[in-house]
Amino acid sequence: MTTKVDTVVVGGGAMGLSVAYNLLKRGSNALVIEGDYLNAGSTGRNMGVLKERIPHAMEDGNEDLIRLAKKGLKLHGRLSTETGINTFYRKSGCLTYAKGEEEMKQLEEYHAHFRRLGIEEMELTPSEIERRWPYINAGELAGGFYDPEEAMVHPFGVVWAYVESIKKMKGRVEKQNRVHKITESSGGYKVMAERGEYEAQNLVIACGAHSPELSEQLGFEIPLTPMRKEVLISEPIRPFFGPAFERLSTDYQIAQTMRGEILGTIGYMSPGFDLSECTSNFLNQFADETVPMIPSFRNLRIIRQWVGICDKTPDEKPVVGSLDDGLYITCGHYDYGINLAPIVGQLLADSIIEGSTDPLLKPFDPHRFD
Repeated sequence: MTTKVDTVVVGGGAMGLSVAYNLLKRGSNALVIEGDYLNAGSTGRNMGVLKERIPHAMEDGNEDLIRLAKKGLKLHGRLSTETGINTFYRKSGCLTYAKGEEEMKQLEEYHAHFRRLGIEEMELTPSEIERRWPYINAGELAGGFYDPEEAMVHPFGVVWAYVESIKKMKGRVEKQNRVHKITESSGGYKVMAERGEYEAQNLVIACGAHSPELSEQLGFEIPLTPMRKEVLISEPIRPFFGPAFERLSTDYQIAQTMRGEILGTIGYMSPGFDLSECTSNFLNQFADETVPMIPSFRNLRIIRQWVGICDKTPDEKPVVGSLDDGLYITCGHYDYGINLAPIVGQLLADSIIEGSTDPLLKPFDPHRFD
């Protein structure tokens, strides 16, 4: 038996769920098909730090990604109230710090660009950093820029907020139902999965780094590199940390959850899809960056580490929009997909229903690589 719906969304991460949620809000029937359990992919392996200052592609003056991130951050602040499900959103702020004159000069250039886009971050000297956060040893720091609007969210909370809301609106989320094949049909698209066949007027591919595997079946190649990134989590300690901290030159980030665990990451692994390869080198690099700055973490007990995949396009910008009549894709969100999920889901749902593309999405046209 074939199930027929208005739109099938393949991929049950935050991005795919956001598209379905927004379609259902607009009165369009939507079904989400997830090949694994919920939070098995990039969303569930994310640290949940929400940024409006995204430095990717800054060299060519790109402003489009930052505008999108600003709107995504605002929508995250409303999501718990809107859905009635706690996403554990909190406006923690984030300090981007530098070591050495060259790094600080780079941050100052970014700062000038962010200010032109209306982002109100403040420059802090090492002594000002220590005064605000006394647990920081700023002796090796050259300074930093602090944005109090940036935030944290629990990725699992975001997923459950969308899933429960989709159910309330009579939508469906089918887990552990891997899609094997998609084809065109007279009414749109046919989707063949492990637990059945589906027909829909519209098809949305939202499978992160695996999205090209499906789009290629219909003749559309999307250039993505699966960048692997390790993350760790500590045992819970007294919540005291305040903002997230990051260093762009080493892809370092550290933050504390509302329960007290310390989350952290640094660097990237070689590209690939292997999620089982956790390394001791990562732990050593993280300790070398963290302990001199936060001496009290010298005896921090790490309880788990894992690997996630960041799907990266050649220009480090996402791929969002229409591939063909009724066929849409959203992927290539690198390490900031959780930021963009609420706004991309909203704008892509609008595109599907209205048949037009919002100006905010036009710079991310999937056909720009043709």
